[in-house]
Amino acid sequence: MKILLSLLVIPILLVLSGSQAFGQVSMGTAPHEMIKVNIDENGSAHVTHIVNNTVTGFTPVQVDLVDGNMANLTVTDGSGKSVEYASIQKSPLSIILNASQRNMTVIKYDLANVVTNTDGVWKWNYYEPQDTDFTAFYFPSGVDTIWANDRPVYLGERGLGQHGNGFTLEYVINEPTTTQSVQVAGKDYAVGVRTLSGLGNYVFDQSLNTYSFDVDKANMPVTVIMPLDLLSGPYTVTINGNATLHQEFHNNATHAWIGFKPSKSGTIQIKGAAPGQSSESNSGSSAVISGPTQPNTYDSTMVYLAIGGIIAAGIAWLVITRKKARKSEPRT
Repeated sequence: MKILLSLLVIPILLVLSGSQAFGQVSMGTAPHEMIKVNIDENGSAHVTHIVNNTVTGFTPVQVDLVDGNMANLTVTDGSGKSVEYASIQKSPLSIILNASQRNMTVIKYDLANVVTNTDGVWKWNYYEPQDTDFTAFYFPSGVDTIWANDRPVYLGERGLGQHGNGFTLEYVINEPTTTQSVQVAGKDYAVGVRTLSGLGNYVFDQSLNTYSFDVDKANMPVTVIMPLDLLSGPYTVTINGNATLHQEFHNNATHAWIGFKPSKSGTIQIKGAAPGQSSESNSGSSAVISGPTQPNTYDSTMVYLAIGGIIAAGIAWLVITRKKARKSEPRT
């Protein structure tokens, strides 16, 4: 069973360890449920709602389903026995569970071709039903990285967990990796580039600490697997000289994974630093950041003396004023 990687789509990414990887009409209370979504290699999703109804009383429970071309709907209890239910015919469909059904309820159905394929990139604008505690996604074999709202997430052998209103999910099955060998000081370094875009014109400039190459497709996910002994971070990424959003999302002891989706075709340049140096350093000039500035002792002493003099003068004035007032008082 796959392990689960959790994604809180605000978006916040969390990794969970464990042996288990994961106008509206209203006619009942909200359920306590978890959704499991298994996506096959053809883009169809097999959806399971596990509803744990702990509500006391006699109010029905309304379970909103995931929108899509639905088929093979079943509603059973935890033992697989069919239970009575009603439905609200809207988009998406809602299931109304009988008020007497207070144990676990399992709702299963298929969504045919809900994930669409464009030029090898599978995409799904997923909207989570309201009041869902958690949605666990499982992907077909050959998917170890997904993109959620244009942010890369390395899964490895894990699944993806989501909680929120929804997100845009993208992935590539068996994404190809192009490897270029860079030789520096007699040592070879293998730089990997994962993308469906066409590549070319690889250039590593050691004097500028840059690695560049051309891509021939816009808005296509690109992941560069950079050896840290060749070029360390932090990194900046440009497309045709203009900065583009990027993310280091899988940094291990030897490599950094740098993901981005260039808005145009052209030349990608990644600027980093030589190992052990900061990418912000410059051999021609340097910035010196000093510690907290020590106050000037002479200036501080003069300020304190001036304040003390003012206070002393004020006290003397009060004493003199009171003595004069006492002398002027009539004697009895």
